[in-house]
Amino acid sequence: MKMTAKTTATGKEKAAATAKAALFLFLLLLLSAPLKADEVLMSRSGFENWLLQALLPRQQKLDQLEAAAQDLEDRLSAWEQRNLNRIYLWPGQPIVEYYEPGGIPAGTGTLDVPAQIIDGRTVVPLRFLGEALGAEIEWDGVNRQITYIAGDRRIVLTVGQKTVLAGDRTVEIDTAPLIIRDRTMVPVRFVSQWLGAIVKWDAAARRVEIAFLRNGSGRDGSGRDPN
Repeated sequence: MKMTAKTTATGKEKAAATAKAALFLFLLLLLSAPLKADEVLMSRSGFENWLLQALLPRQQKLDQLEAAAQDLEDRLSAWEQRNLNRIYLWPGQPIVEYYEPGGIPAGTGTLDVPAQIIDGRTVVPLRFLGEALGAEIEWDGVNRQITYIAGDRRIVLTVGQKTVLAGDRTVEIDTAPLIIRDRTMVPVRFVSQWLGAIVKWDAAARRVEIAFLRNGSGRDGSGRDPN
């Protein structure tokens, strides 16, 4: 496997980044408002003071934008916590955990075939995913096609093929559906997102999180082809 890992810059990296930003803004100021002759001959301390005064309003504006962005992110996270159901699963392990909005435990399930990582993408049993997200599932055994329908969303995948019919257009996916131990497996991120869910990957815990508004009904996790 929308996962995100935050990188902490070192003190030297931060200082270098600040210096580059200051130089860029200084050059921008020179181009937009050329210095007068007496300003060119100012002392180093005078220049530093002039530069600080010139950059201060811009820095304050950047700080305000960053604070607003952080506030929006916090509000979104709080909304997701209050309103979204969640499913947790771990590649290579059969256990599945279900949570209602607010992080309330809603039981566990077991997959006949655990989620697998194929070509860097996590795949799960087709029926488990469709039922968990409340989608209708159709299986065409002749053409080996899987169809998911959720409201006005419709996607058609074919075993062994990376071309998918999504709505009225075709798209390419990284990993084609495949059969493992008589179970048809589909890419969890692509299918979930097309059905309106949010998928996150926790690299540290090696865990997949699927967050969605729809109440999931499927808990058997069989992944059997729905003939």
